[in-house]
Formats: sequence, C-alpha cells, structure tokens
Amino acid sequence: MDFMKYPKWVKGKYDKKVRGQAFKKVKYDLNKANKSLDDISDTKLESMVAHKEVEIKAGHKTKGYKYALSLTSIPLVINVVKNLRRGDRWSALWGGSGGDDDDIDV
Repeated sequence: MDFMKYPKWVKGKYDKKVRGQAFKKVKYDLNKANKSLDDISDTKLESMVAHKEVEIKAGHKTKGYKYALSLTSIPLVINVVKNLRRGDRWSALWGGSGGDDDDIDV
C-alpha cells in the first residue's frame, strides 16, 4: 500500500495498529506451539513480527480491492455479461439457471 500521499500522523497510526495486530498474531502462534516469548531470541521475534506485518498489509490491500469492486457493482456487471454470453436472458441479473421448473416431476 502506498501511503506517500497521506499525512505522517495517519501513516504512524496505521503502522502502530498493524504492528500491534502482528504482535498479537505472533504471540498466538507461539502459544499454539507451546512456547513463550522468552523461548525465542529478540531478532527472531522481530523477524516474525515483520513477516506478520507484511501479511496483514497484503490482506488489507486485497480486502480494499474487493470492497471497492463490490461498491462499484462491477461483479454484478461481470455476472450479467457471463450469463448473457451463455444465452440465458432471464437469469442474467439474478445469476440463476433459468429453468427451475424443468426438473420437477408432477
């Protein structure tokens, strides 16, 4: 994520929050492995936290794209185009198969 256009206080707040989340996840992973913070070195802990920070920031980026797409209704347009290509006019907006009554035996 590129934060060059945001003020320093926003970048600092975001980094602090991500760092806290990463530390909590590392602590959870260590507890899951039956280890404590005293069992590993400071450099190893720092590298684990840095790795988790990268994972969290990547997750924020992908979630941001998904939310932006859903707000702009692009997935709806993509589904309509897919269904129209298949020749299914009536279910183009709703994503259904069209003939729901075909498989009912009365």
